[in-house]
Amino acid sequence: MIRSRVSLWPLALLAFALARPGGLAAQFNDPPAPAAYALQGVTVVQADGSTLAGVTLVVRGGRIEAMGAEVQVPQDAKLLEGDTLYVYPGIIDAHGEADYEFPEIEVDRSGIASWNPPRHVQSFMPHRRVADYLTATGGDLADQRKAGVVAAAVHPEGRLTPGRGTVLVFRADADTPGELVAQPELGPLMTFRGAVGVYPSVLFSVIAFYRQMFEDAGHQAAHMRAFNRDPASVPPPTWDADMEVVRSLMGGGSPAFFAVDFGRDIQRVLKLAAEYDFRPIIVGGEEAWKVADELVAADVPVLVSLDFPEPERWEPGNDNGDEEEELDAAALREKQRIEDIYSNAGRLAAAGVRFALTSGGGKADVLEGARKAIEYGLSEQDALNALTATPASLFGFDYLARVRARGPATFVVTDAPIFDEEMEIRYVFVEGAMEKGREARAAGEEPAVDMTGTWDVDIDAEGQAIAAKMTVTQEGAEFEGTMTTPFGEAKVQDGLVSGNDVSFTIVISAGGESMEVEMTGTVEGDRGSGSGESPDGSFTWTAKRTGGPGEEN
Repeated sequence: MIRSRVSLWPLALLAFALARPGGLAAQFNDPPAPAAYALQGVTVVQADGSTLAGVTLVVRGGRIEAMGAEVQVPQDAKLLEGDTLYVYPGIIDAHGEADYEFPEIEVDRSGIASWNPPRHVQSFMPHRRVADYLTATGGDLADQRKAGVVAAAVHPEGRLTPGRGTVLVFRADADTPGELVAQPELGPLMTFRGAVGVYPSVLFSVIAFYRQMFEDAGHQAAHMRAFNRDPASVPPPTWDADMEVVRSLMGGGSPAFFAVDFGRDIQRVLKLAAEYDFRPIIVGGEEAWKVADELVAADVPVLVSLDFPEPERWEPGNDNGDEEEELDAAALREKQRIEDIYSNAGRLAAAGVRFALTSGGGKADVLEGARKAIEYGLSEQDALNALTATPASLFGFDYLARVRARGPATFVVTDAPIFDEEMEIRYVFVEGAMEKGREARAAGEEPAVDMTGTWDVDIDAEGQAIAAKMTVTQEGAEFEGTMTTPFGEAKVQDGLVSGNDVSFTIVISAGGESMEVEMTGTVEGDRGSGSGESPDGSFTWTAKRTGGPGEEN
């Protein structure tokens, strides 16, 4: 039987919600968290690769109260179960994801001169901050935490210079976006993607535009200095929010995050940075390996995206001695290009370039991508460093990259070395708040049933009958959809089929609260049955398909 990745709430709550007037919308509270947590006999692995085995670790009040081989488990601590557990610093995604929403700007282009448009039409708005438009809360980031990500830098998306990013600590109890913010503003994200239909639209004009912006910022600074020296003779300078940001870059102030991939574009960034004395950080850097020596000489870091392209002509994993002879020219070119991208991080490490591994703005699973980079030459130690210590250092949060007594309790707990293919993240701590992690979903048998359709589902929760209707769509071995329950419409997620075995999670939300219920079982044709377990009891379920494939009535 396959287990889902999320935990059950107490089963008594299901029966209570059905039997009590008002259902789930009635007032209820989560069970109080334990006074402390303890892990016993674990191996602590630091970002630098140093390890300490046989450790007992105690978490209390958001910090690691004690850590060592001789530490005793306090009587009031909840001992977390698991054999052969490993403790690592949490992953810091240097180009991560969290929801934000810049306001849409309506533009009437009929009155705009294409050669002299306003900045918002050009998408040159470095004054904007993601932190000011953040909409995510701690609950929205649960999936990332379960995957081991405890913090992230979130950069804005868009053309030219859409704004400035922010650094978030993924606090589970953050009820408002502001409670996630650890650093409200980073340097601006800059690109060579020109404006649409107006100046600057092509690469040559974009570079000319940036040069002019730096020149204007320099003139503004000179004007301000002259005014400060002789305010009676010099007219006062006008304040320009965008120019203030550009000026803050010059002289080695805030770094500019340049989103570029090609080696030639990276060289253009380095030249521009040398000319106007600012510190760039390359974001993406697909071909950074081609200019590794120049990056080392300029001491420029790279945020390497693990959002690898999908092969279209070449099929990885089918390598044999004659493969290159069998592939046509186009497939060979694709193979070389993609393998160069896989090898990028390993080559940067060998050259001495400082780099972090990222999800590319939430587009990739960082551990899966890191394993691919390791397969193509990156050492496990360099990969661990690039997911923890390097991004922590780049953003000024070194404390996040070390597990130590009296330090913040922010770390991940795994059941095997973190880059093992079958590794499961058992627990994730962010500032002392514990969540169960994401289990590895091993490849099971080929699906023997298609769950697509509408199902009548009957749940027996300790004598309380709950009737529901579920509609799901299956793709491959996975399915998702909705379920109509007595509490309203719920989400069906994490559905997985292996042979005739199924597992899925029902997420019920009402009254500002939510409940996740795991269900597992077997399905034969148009009928299914199964059960669920919780610390307080169990329930059973049966289902009959009433619409869709088979359409039994």
